[in-house]
Amino acid sequence: MVKGEHMFTSKVRRVGLAVVAAGLVGLGMAPLASASSAGTVNNPGMANKISNSYVAKATEDVALHNMLPSWILKKGYILVGAQFENAPDDFYSGTANTPVGFEVNLAHAIGKELGVGIKYLQLPVWSSIVPAVQDGRVDMSMTAMNDRVAREQLINFVDYLVDGIGILVKGGNPEHITGPSSLCGKNVTDSAGTTQELYLQSLNATGGACASNPIHEVIASSTAQELANLATGRADAVLNDNITDAFDAQTMHGAVTAVNYPPIESGPYGIGVGKSDVRLLRAVNGALQNLMKGGANSIYQQILTAWNVASVSIPAPVINGCAKPLYHAYC
Repeated sequence: MVKGEHMFTSKVRRVGLAVVAAGLVGLGMAPLASASSAGTVNNPGMANKISNSYVAKATEDVALHNMLPSWILKKGYILVGAQFENAPDDFYSGTANTPVGFEVNLAHAIGKELGVGIKYLQLPVWSSIVPAVQDGRVDMSMTAMNDRVAREQLINFVDYLVDGIGILVKGGNPEHITGPSSLCGKNVTDSAGTTQELYLQSLNATGGACASNPIHEVIASSTAQELANLATGRADAVLNDNITDAFDAQTMHGAVTAVNYPPIESGPYGIGVGKSDVRLLRAVNGALQNLMKGGANSIYQQILTAWNVASVSIPAPVINGCAKPLYHAYC
């Protein structure tokens, strides 16, 4: 085990649940809402209980089980790398030392389809996730990661939903931030190596909305630190996933507000798999295909619905979607 990484021993402070927004026209999805318009959420315990009742309905697909690489069949489980800082995707709730979230439930449903267990390795910082997949410390990642063109050069992805970037501010929005152009000249926090950081840099770049009055980037190593930066005044706003912003806004009791603005640069989330692990890639893709069968009544949809994020669903998984016309414009 690599120094700084551990199984279920560190607690990360994350709260939140949301509905999401991404409105990708022509993908067979309902338009996604801004984080500020999220519906009432289930508390994490209830959402997890409802979601697990649908996970229990998943059954082993023998053909997919036999497709798995020999080393996974031998050990009997898939080791998933995650950061557990992305509510409602994957996070620690309260004092519990077992992660919850719709991605956690979905990962266990994938495991049931493949006839193997799911174990987790918590990774210390966001930038360590892709390298952990590349060097085999984990078998795959599933932790609110966007499939991006640049990342597809490093690892493969099985895409399973879409989401965009949201803007989170202090309760009451004291800086009167209404959208990206309102961030110019402000202190904005994001995590290093994320899609949100790339977006902030694009606003500051030549020709960007903030080129003449650049945003002051406050780099964070985690989403917990982003919230701390906002709470302490080091930052005026947070750039994070839209569904995370909505969850935080609804569960932090007025401490934060999600800006009412359409999701920014919506794109696919992907399960990361090593470039050489083609059998695992195909097996995971097949498991998701099974879980998505049945449309609104599918196990996949029911898991997302339990966490109030059904609006980010897609009708079928896609391998390396950013390389395909379906998603390319959003990557």
